[in-house]
Amino acid sequence: MSLKTHKVTIVSASLMEIKPLFLQYQPIKSNFHGLWIASEQLHFLITGMGMLNTATHLAIYSQKYTRDFYINAGICGAFNKTLKIGDVLQISSETYGDFGVESDDQFQDFFKMGFIDRVEDAFQYGQCVPIPSAFHLLIHLPKAISVTVNKVHSNPKSIQQITEKYRADIENMEGLAFYYVLKQVNQPGIEIRSVSNYVEKRNNENWDIQKAVIQLNKAVQQLLS
Repeated sequence: MSLKTHKVTIVSASLMEIKPLFLQYQPIKSNFHGLWIASEQLHFLITGMGMLNTATHLAIYSQKYTRDFYINAGICGAFNKTLKIGDVLQISSETYGDFGVESDDQFQDFFKMGFIDRVEDAFQYGQCVPIPSAFHLLIHLPKAISVTVNKVHSNPKSIQQITEKYRADIENMEGLAFYYVLKQVNQPGIEIRSVSNYVEKRNNENWDIQKAVIQLNKAVQQLLS
């Protein structure tokens, strides 16, 4: 099996994160918001940052276009300090990282409080996972657990809370929306993330977005090839 012969859509929050692929394939902007078309086999969907943008544009797009496989490509921050800057990962599960109630120094998510069913159709005990497919056999990247957040964590106390609660390897701002929509429309896809920084007290000198973007695009290109 090869992705070359199938209809693939690369979904990204920003053009910056997949700019090397843009330069290589030179897609043409379409009339659909955020959609760039390289060929019938390869589409690029730039959704904008965050869960709301990703969910909205991907849901509408998936109903308008028939595709075989989706790839969510982006950078991320790592809780797991054994990961290196520039490491590229396939995300095996996503959940909310900051969706709940804060009380003094405690945080309870809406799963724990009973407001969200932990075993509803799109979740497996609070985890949203990709729909299995033969395409996943082509992917040979290390697996990681992720949380999707609305803010980048930099407060040591909140970082400790989230790492103890979810045991996640990384955080990002779109992954849960990507997997959730694909579950609802019954489409296979994979989220691929490259580490640009560690989740720690804010220190931009320790970030390397350029390296993360280069490594991310290399990995996606290898998969497309």
